[in-house]
Amino acid sequence: MKTLVRQGLLLVVLCGLYAISYQALLTYRSDHGVHRQRSVGWNLPPVVLKVLAGEFKGLMADLIVLEAGAQLGTEVVRNPRGGFRVVDKEYDWRAIHQLFTASQALDPAFAQTYTLAQGWLPWEPANMVDEAQQILRVAALNRPWDWRPTHDMGFNEYYFRNNFGAAGKQYLEAAKTPDAPPFLSILGARLAQKGGETHSAIVIMKSMLASAEEGEPGRGDMLDRLHALEGVLAIEKAITRYEQMRGSKPTSMEELLSSGALPAMPPNPYKLDYCIDEKGVIYFDRPDCLR
Repeated sequence: MKTLVRQGLLLVVLCGLYAISYQALLTYRSDHGVHRQRSVGWNLPPVVLKVLAGEFKGLMADLIVLEAGAQLGTEVVRNPRGGFRVVDKEYDWRAIHQLFTASQALDPAFAQTYTLAQGWLPWEPANMVDEAQQILRVAALNRPWDWRPTHDMGFNEYYFRNNFGAAGKQYLEAAKTPDAPPFLSILGARLAQKGGETHSAIVIMKSMLASAEEGEPGRGDMLDRLHALEGVLAIEKAITRYEQMRGSKPTSMEELLSSGALPAMPPNPYKLDYCIDEKGVIYFDRPDCLR
């Protein structure tokens, strides 16, 4: 009996919240001018939503994501002279972000929340990279079998923040997830090295190789990348020794070798010469490197 009463109360609350939200949406619509979307009704504190939802947290999370999707969609209104037209909308990004966080508070493992948030928040015109990263972090913690949230965090670091080191670490972390595509480890190691995180990339690559089986797809590529990174690390240490000896950076690999700071060029599994570009980044896979 108590369960039925509780379910009935929940249904009333859900209907009431939906009615409030829908009425607010209608209120802020107009047949002309700019349209603003408001998220009224779902902006209760997460702890309140959890109490109201009871055992139906997943259902309420679904409804909130649907509300976010509705606010993000194209709006078409009837033209007084006949037909329909698409209207401009001024999105309330803070309110939309609040919908995503409310949904995630109710069901942290719900995939639609983080996928929809990643598809909108970090991009123009929202420009909410920090907020998207937080949603992705929660998703990654609650979906340990899913490599995509961590991959998306790496993408955001690379694309929006130009932070190669952080992006590489995220890609390498995503690569540890079961069923993650092999390219993640290769791309992650490359970005980590480019961002000055060569040692971290080597440590992670070694741990991944230790858990990979012989003959596993991509294992040979990972091994080549590991050996190349070890060569890069040896050159980085040699450059540090050169700076201590000469008080400046070497201008070429030949200068580094002739100084004795680098006893010999480390082997490169990619059959190319290691080189240093004008910014001091060491490459093992660029035949067109400047020096």
